[in-house]
Amino acid sequence: HGNSSLNGDDQSTEMTSRNSANGIPPPTHGLSRAMTAPTIQIQGFKVSGSGLALANIPVEQDAAYWEWHVHLPGLPRPPPEEDNDDDENEDDFQDVQMNGEDDGSDNSSDYDPYALKFGVATRKGRVFYQSLENVEQEGDEASSRDDGTFLMRPIPNLRHGDVIGVAVQQSDLPMIQMLLNGEPLMECTINRFRGTVFPAVYIPPGAGGEGDRLEDDGITMTLEFDEDNFKEMSPHARFGPLLAARGII
Repeated sequence: HGNSSLNGDDQSTEMTSRNSANGIPPPTHGLSRAMTAPTIQIQGFKVSGSGLALANIPVEQDAAYWEWHVHLPGLPRPPPEEDNDDDENEDDFQDVQMNGEDDGSDNSSDYDPYALKFGVATRKGRVFYQSLENVEQEGDEASSRDDGTFLMRPIPNLRHGDVIGVAVQQSDLPMIQMLLNGEPLMECTINRFRGTVFPAVYIPPGAGGEGDRLEDDGITMTLEFDEDNFKEMSPHARFGPLLAARGII
């Protein structure tokens, strides 16, 4: 009693649980068919094919975290070597400023034309994808602003079982931060963004298994909003799972 917001959250949770029990997916979290490229296949929370895919929930809270899980059985990651990192990762991660320099690590995208991009994107629709198709048919190469990936960064050399974490903060200094298997990718940090954005992934042509890239069916990405299913920790306790805005049904 006396806390109306808590009661509202309880009612929302109860409705979601009841719908799930009846075999009806929750009406909030998910991938948006309307905002996703027609060349992307959506199955539940999984995406494959090629192109841009957006979730249907905008990022409206001050700090949010979600994960993408990589399914690529043909390319397992080798066992990790002994970890000699110090304990300064978290502090460095919070203060990083993107400088665009190549640190020479395996996460440099310079040598992987099939690197997937992660981050957020603004609202997209049929007109956007039609205009993008026209540009490609004319033989021109779309810029990151034109193809919808301006607020995304490539993460190359992904392997089966990898986890890409995305942390977005909008209070103080707006920032988009990326992690690979729990380790911050400082070169992928994006500072200062505005407007309504949605979780997004971009799968470039060729990464989906066609051509000579892979011998299996290609890469599949699973979008995970449920904290219980996260495989890694968010970079800070303030980054909670992405919540649906009130009023979205």
